[in-house]
This record gives sequence, C-alpha cells and structure tokens, in this order.
Amino acid sequence: MTVTDAPTDRRDWSWDTDGTLEGLYVETRNVTVRNGPSAGRAKLLFDFHLAADDSSVSVWETTVLRSKFREELKRRGKPEFEAGERIVITPTGTKEGVNGVYRDFDVAFEFAAPKPTTAELLGMSDERESGEESADGDDGTIPF
Repeated sequence: MTVTDAPTDRRDWSWDTDGTLEGLYVETRNVTVRNGPSAGRAKLLFDFHLAADDSSVSVWETTVLRSKFREELKRRGKPEFEAGERIVITPTGTKEGVNGVYRDFDVAFEFAAPKPTTAELLGMSDERESGEESADGDDGTIPF
C-alpha cells in the first residue's frame, strides 16, 4: 500500500518478515490509501521509532490493533499515548472469525493502565460501598 503525503524516511513494518515490533511511540496518523484494494479509503498509521537501529517504521491499522489501542486509552482515561512510550506488538498467529481469517496480536504498553479490580469487573459502584441499596434492591447482605 502507498499513502498520500507519506514521509519518505519511514518504512512499513511487515509482520511476516519483521515479526515482533518493539518501538517507541511517535504518533498516530490518518492517511488516504492510494493503491491496492483499499485505495481511496482513510486508514490509521501508527508510527514508531526503533532505538536498535535508529529508524522509523509505520504500522498499518488492523481491526485487532485498533481495538487494543482504543481499549488501552479508554482504561487510561486519556486521549493520547505518551510520546516515546515503549510499545511491544507481537503477532500471535491467525484466527478464524465471523468475517474470515485475521491476524491476532498481543500488545504490551510501557505505561499500561492498571488492570481492573475484581470489584470493578463485578460492576460494584461507590454507592454500594457506601451502604446504599442497588437498583435491584440488593443491599449486599447475605440473606441467612
């Protein structure tokens, strides 16, 4: 794929030949694809700096990566990743989904949001902790 207004000092990361990416986050760009099956469509590019060889690479958005990046920012309650944040993206193979085969990834963020607590996963709110009854009438006591 090629894009309009793409910087010439970056190369596209290839999951097939490059494997796991360990880079420092630079930015996310919205670009228009010029050639190929996605020509004319807007797609996101995630830009990284590779400290090992002092180069810059771009990673094309996939549904999986978009979802994992979005969820991480949502958990952080922030609109942006930290410039220079170390992010490791590891391809974990392909999976069969409703819309066909897709590539899956594990993504590790240097400044990852804390994992949700059990109380948060259970949907417990501050009102429950203060002794108020929930909307379903359950006051949290054991009925025996």
